[in-house]
Amino acid sequence: MILAMPQRLEQIRAEALQQGFPADDVDRWIASAVPRGSLTTGGDGPVVGRFGGTAMVPPGTRVTGNPLIATIDLAALPREATDLPLPSDGQLLLFGYPEGDNHYTQGSALYVPAGVAVEEAPKDEEEEEDEEEDEEFLQVCQDFPQGDIHLTINVSLPLHTPEHLNPELIDHWQSKANTRTEWGDMQIGGYATAVDYGGNDGPLGVVARYAAKAERAGNWHGPSPSPHAEDWVLLAEYLCSSEMRPSGAALYWGIQRDDLAAQRFHGVYAVVDWNP
Repeated sequence: MILAMPQRLEQIRAEALQQGFPADDVDRWIASAVPRGSLTTGGDGPVVGRFGGTAMVPPGTRVTGNPLIATIDLAALPREATDLPLPSDGQLLLFGYPEGDNHYTQGSALYVPAGVAVEEAPKDEEEEEDEEEDEEFLQVCQDFPQGDIHLTINVSLPLHTPEHLNPELIDHWQSKANTRTEWGDMQIGGYATAVDYGGNDGPLGVVARYAAKAERAGNWHGPSPSPHAEDWVLLAEYLCSSEMRPSGAALYWGIQRDDLAAQRFHGVYAVVDWNP
């Protein structure tokens, strides 16, 4: 189901005023709202891609060793589903794995324009042998979602506390249903739903800092990444849980605003937050 965002915001505003929050604080908070696309394996929303499956890429394209988590059909994704200026068609492939220390990116994104010839992504033989011998890796990947991606459009409001927002309003929003990505689901665009990760800058602050560290360590290719969270946006978030990772972990893919505007997805940086 696709929700009518203006109607939902009116409901949220009315609820907040009823709780006694000052109207100026509520209106300032509501003004920060953006849409987010909730991506799940179930539901009655339209199909906008597929979880898992085979990565289909242009010939000669080498992808990272991380597994494919989702392929999003951008032509099927309504423009109002997200605040991001995504391409109007083509496929967006999201790769990642909930492991590592974030000094290297823990995921990547690949944009395949519509009409481009594709083939099954080749695998590095040595990487493939290592994966086949790693039982934990295989189990975690087996627990990744599989099948059609269904879309629901939800309201996204910041879960962190910028100085211009009332922190009590943030607490109120956190207590409401449908404000966070559920375990095993993904979201595209919007605000990250982590509450305590990254301080006031949230996960994008972590992305920016580690991307800058990766450049200094020689693990970054391309123009210098900005170390400032405000120069990045959340491309996607995935909350994963498995038998091997029962406490769960969150993957956040960040992209710089300039890169997204230019449809340059090679500069995506992903970080992992472990649930303690």
